[in-house]
Amino acid sequence: MDGAAIKTRALRISHTNATNYQDADATEDMNYVYQRLVNKIVAITKGDYFWDTGTADTVIWRSEYEAKQLGIDPDDLDIKRVNKVFIKYSDTADYTQARYQNPWALEKHPSYYSENQSISDPFFYIQDESIFIYPAATEVVTDGWQIYVIHSPADISVSSTEDDIEITKDYHYLISMWMAVEILRNQKNFNEANDVQADFDREVQEMIAFIKQRYNQPVPKDFSKKNNYR
Repeated sequence: MDGAAIKTRALRISHTNATNYQDADATEDMNYVYQRLVNKIVAITKGDYFWDTGTADTVIWRSEYEAKQLGIDPDDLDIKRVNKVFIKYSDTADYTQARYQNPWALEKHPSYYSENQSISDPFFYIQDESIFIYPAATEVVTDGWQIYVIHSPADISVSSTEDDIEITKDYHYLISMWMAVEILRNQKNFNEANDVQADFDREVQEMIAFIKQRYNQPVPKDFSKKNNYR
């Protein structure tokens, strides 16, 4: 579901119309529940759910690559951490995972490692918006770099596309359910709001069970408590 469809569904559940529920209010309610669903998924998966990849060609004797060169733009993504970095030093080689290295713990100047670090033990570190990897490549390899980053999903709105909404697509409808709860409460229709919230809590539990199963983790018994969302 995209943002417009989510709003439309919320209006249908709450028996109201767009005149009484402006886009600004819809966006506020939408993000209230969306970011809480995101936070719950992050907690379950230890932060490894919302990720992006970038690739780039290696450049001969270059160790510094800006994140933008790797297809990961900090201006577009709220990057929380670099998860993994892979590199290969020839077209016929396999990718090798680079280990993270604290640059302040290096015994020699970084330029030393450009030539002398073993290609079987590459390492990387991050400074500002650049990633440094050693040893430097000695030939151009197409897509020789692969980087995986974990990011924080951006806020959404009624104009968001389905792909903009980064929780599991099968559960986008949960956002509309919570929006309907807010609408019904504003209408003083508390009994129906409570009924919709009860359905919402059960459906969230189903989503959590689905994600837990994928990550082989036990399902929390207390997730359906209402104070998880208010």
